[in-house]
Amino acid sequence: MKVFKSLNRRSLNYTKNSVLIIGNLDGVHKGHQSIINSAKKIANKQKTKIGVLLFDPHPRKYFNKNIKSFLLTELNERLEILKSYGIDYAIIIKFNKRISSMTPYDFCKKILLRGISMKYILVGKNFKFGNKRSGDYKFLLNFGKENQFYVNPVKLLKTSNHLFNKTKMKIYSSTNIRKLISNGNVRLAKNFLGNNFSITSKVIKGDQRGRKIGVPTANLNINEYVAPKYGVYAIEASFLKNSKKRTLKGIANFGIRPTFHKNTEILEVHLFRFKLNIYNSLLKVDFVEFIRHEKKFSGVEALKKQLKSDISKAQKILN
Repeated sequence: MKVFKSLNRRSLNYTKNSVLIIGNLDGVHKGHQSIINSAKKIANKQKTKIGVLLFDPHPRKYFNKNIKSFLLTELNERLEILKSYGIDYAIIIKFNKRISSMTPYDFCKKILLRGISMKYILVGKNFKFGNKRSGDYKFLLNFGKENQFYVNPVKLLKTSNHLFNKTKMKIYSSTNIRKLISNGNVRLAKNFLGNNFSITSKVIKGDQRGRKIGVPTANLNINEYVAPKYGVYAIEASFLKNSKKRTLKGIANFGIRPTFHKNTEILEVHLFRFKLNIYNSLLKVDFVEFIRHEKKFSGVEALKKQLKSDISKAQKILN
C-alpha cells in the first residue's frame, strides 16, 4: 500500500480514476469493513485502485485541544490494518488551519478534483466537511455530477438484534466502541471491531514494586488511545518488531494505583511465565475481558492475595 502525505504529480498518477473512501476510519470496525467491501466491488468491476483519505490529527482533537486520549487505533496501526484489507493507497492530509477553514467548494476542487482526481467516492450520508462543517453529502453529490465523478452514499451498518439487546446501540460506530471501552465492556467492543481492542506502546521503567511482591509488570503509557475503565483485565500480548511472534497471556491493571498513593494513569501488564527484560520494547496489549474494578487495598498482603485471585480468573478466561 502506498502512503502519500502530500498531493503532487506522482500521487495523482497513482490515484487518478480510483475509488476513494473519505473518513478517519478509527478502529477500522465492522461498519468501516462494510464500506471497504462496497468499494472493492466497484474497484474490481472498474479494474481500478481503491484508496482512503485520512486526516491527521483527527479533526475532533484539532478542534478540542483538551481531549487527551480517544483513539481506537493510532495512525500507523490503522494504516497496517487498511493494508491488510487490500487498500492500494492512503492519503494523509495534515489537518490544520488551512484545511479546517477551506470552503466545501475549495476542498472539492483543490483536494478531490485536482489533487486526487478519483472516479468514485464513498461517504456516509452523515458526512460533513469544509469550514464550520458547512459541506455535506448533497453538496459533494452535486459537485460530483458537475465534475464527472460519482458519489456513492454508504448506509450506516446496523447492529444485530442480539448485539442491540446487549448494548442498546443501533449502529457500528467509533463513538459507540469508545463508550463500551470506557465502561470496561471490552468483550462487547470486540463484536463491533471484529478483533480485540488493543494498545501498542513502549515499555517504560516503573517503580519495580510488582517485582518485589512477586508479580513483575511492564508499564506502558496509553498515549492517544481511548482510556479503558480503571480496573483489571485478562489480556493477550505480543512484541512488535519480533520475527518470532508469540502470543503471551497475562493480566493488566489500568488506573492510578491508589494502594500506593499514586495519581498518574498507567497500564501495568503482568505476563504469565515470562521473565525477560523488556524495557523499551514495543508491546501490543489485547484487552480480552474485564475482571474487576481498581480498588485501594489495606496493604501489600491484601493486594497480593487479590492478584492471586485475578491471575486465576484470567487463566480460566484465556485458556
